[in-house]
Amino acid sequence: MQDTDGQPVLPAYERAERLLRAGELKAARTEAQAGLDEHGPHAGLYEVLGRAHEAEDEDDHDTAAERAYRAGLDAFPDDLDLLAAYASFGLACDGLEHPGRQARGRAAAERLVELAPGSPQARQAGHAPGPKPPSEARIQRHDARTVLAPGVAPQAAAEEAAQAAAAWPHDRRLAVRAATLAELARPVAAPARAVLRHPYPAALLLAVAASALILTVTALELSSWLLLAVFLLTAPVRQEQALLRRARSRAAAGLPVEHREPAPSAPDIPPVSPRQKLVAACATLILVASAGASATWAYARSVAYPHYAAAVPRTFHGLPRLPDSPVLNLYAAITPDRAMPRQVDRLLAAYGEKGTAQPAVLLFGFTGDLHDVDPGDVTGVFREGIEMTGAQVTGAWHPASGRLGGRVDCLTFESRLGGAAQGACTWADRGSLGTVLVSAEGMSHAEIARIAGELRRQTLTPGHAGQA
Repeated sequence: MQDTDGQPVLPAYERAERLLRAGELKAARTEAQAGLDEHGPHAGLYEVLGRAHEAEDEDDHDTAAERAYRAGLDAFPDDLDLLAAYASFGLACDGLEHPGRQARGRAAAERLVELAPGSPQARQAGHAPGPKPPSEARIQRHDARTVLAPGVAPQAAAEEAAQAAAAWPHDRRLAVRAATLAELARPVAAPARAVLRHPYPAALLLAVAASALILTVTALELSSWLLLAVFLLTAPVRQEQALLRRARSRAAAGLPVEHREPAPSAPDIPPVSPRQKLVAACATLILVASAGASATWAYARSVAYPHYAAAVPRTFHGLPRLPDSPVLNLYAAITPDRAMPRQVDRLLAAYGEKGTAQPAVLLFGFTGDLHDVDPGDVTGVFREGIEMTGAQVTGAWHPASGRLGGRVDCLTFESRLGGAAQGACTWADRGSLGTVLVSAEGMSHAEIARIAGELRRQTLTPGHAGQA
């Protein structure tokens, strides 16, 4: 019996090809190399050897694959299958990392088109590489899913698979199937069985659940730690993967050392159907879209800030606004505009009887985009400044922030130079910050906070939330 190039179809080639289709990459390479050692150069054996290395998708194996292809083409320069395999291999590699390999693949494709322009190999050359042999995990899932049909008890399926593996003790595929079904037959493996039986609906369901969790955490501003619940949602998938890995290890450890022929008529693995591809694409799209939307939403919220129409009132509690106040000018000098992270509008006002040295009420602050200013830092800075002057803080409290929100911190203090006690309330809300300073003589904490809140509300009229 001979192939299309006039070479005999060796039993070693047939065995190596069957092993390659079954995903037994190492066994296929061993069989192909043994055939070459025994019978000498053979185009089909070189092709199987190269494809079995290429399917590993590792740098060392890629180098070995090219070595096998080139050795085959040195002996059989016009073999169409070898040229097609080498062309697909070279054109699929990273041109930046392996420019020479890609150039050699392109040359092989051109040679193929030159030799047989209308052949299937020539039509494949220069396009996407041919399908790679299925991975061992995919074969394992397919075999287990086929046996675990509806109505079949997992324990009965495991017993039947064990009998088949015992009848062909050298067949790795049957051994893996038996070990897999033994793992899946355990009661605790029910979630893994569900994932294995319905992988694509499970992926879609998990994508929807994970997306709902991500968007809920973002929308309700919940703790990011809740996103760890994704690990709970994916527990069945991780259980299935762990069971499959354990089954493959157990099967490999139980196989005889000597290599013999596997069981005949192993079924091929069907390709992924268009419907399955669509479901997988939808699941991926849902996850990507929800993660992107969540990130965009979180960023928009992080840079949003309240806008205000700010205008200090002309009078406050019957006291006129003073046109000039040395004390107010001092506070203005301490807090210059350039100390702010970006362009802001200043708030400055002093209220009291004309001619008095110390105003009854002072207001100083800013409005604008202050979304990246930490309210805790702002409210703490004023206290630090008071203490640096040598004044003694006699009280501190945190009143409610009221309808304008943000954070409000209040304190009372006495100057080391004497005089009446002072009360100050500082607020910060991402769109404004300021301090109201009043004479605290005979006033309670609640009264000081109420006066500061009134002046803040009279000065700031809320607009809309904006972005930088």
